[in-house]
Amino acid sequence: MKKIALIWCGDIPGEKSLSESIERALRSDGQRWDILSPNDKDFLARAPHYEGYVISGSPKSVIEDAESPFVKKLFIFIREVYEHSLSPIIGLCFGSQAIAVALGGKVKRNLGGHFKLGVESLTWNATADSSRWPETTLPAVLVKSHGECVSLLPRGSIQLASSITTENEIFLIDERFLGIQGHPEANNHLLRQGFMPYYESMFDNEQWLVIERESKQELHSQPVLDLGRRLLNRGRL
Repeated sequence: MKKIALIWCGDIPGEKSLSESIERALRSDGQRWDILSPNDKDFLARAPHYEGYVISGSPKSVIEDAESPFVKKLFIFIREVYEHSLSPIIGLCFGSQAIAVALGGKVKRNLGGHFKLGVESLTWNATADSSRWPETTLPAVLVKSHGECVSLLPRGSIQLASSITTENEIFLIDERFLGIQGHPEANNHLLRQGFMPYYESMFDNEQWLVIERESKQELHSQPVLDLGRRLLNRGRL
C-alpha cells in the first residue's frame, strides 16, 4: 500500500469538504492517504515517511507569511524532499507557490494586483511534449482562486502551461515536483459554495457578475488530474 500525505495548509485543520475533494480527485487504488499539517509539532519528523505528497492551497501567503513558523517548516520540508528523497510532490495553488520559492523561484502579486477568482482556460506550452505528457493534448479549464502567482520559476523548471492572467500555471521540476496554480480538484459546485462565499467581500458588483458567469463555465480538469495521478503512481513524469 503506497502512503501518500496530503499536506493541509488551510486555516481549519483538515477542512473536510476541501481536503476530501483533493483526495477524491487525485487518489488511485492501492494508496493510503494521511493528512499532515505544518502546524503539527512533529510535522518534520513524520513527513519523511511517505512515498508521495500533495500540498494544498491556503489563505496564507508565501510572501507575507514567509517568516512564520508554518511557512518556514513547509519550505524546509520541500527542500528535504528535494535533497534527500525520491518522492514526488504536487503543489496546488499556494502549494505550487511554496514549491517554487523553496527551490529558488519567486512569487509576486497577480498582474495588476487583482485577486483571480473564477474559471480560466489554460494553454499548453510548446515545451509540453505530448509524446512525454500525452495529457497535454487535451484542453484544460480550471477553477482559479489566488492573489499571488509564481513570477520566476526555479532553475531547471519546465513550464507546461500558461493562461491570460498567469504565466506559470503548471510547471515541473526534476521530473517529480509538479506545480499547479489552479484547483483541478474543484468543480463548479465547490467554486460556488466553497470559494465564492469566502472571497465575495473583495469584489464590487460588476466584478462579481463576471465571477458568477465564470462559475457556470464548463470545466476540463481531467488532463491535469491525470498528470497528477500519474506522478503519484510512478514517482516521475
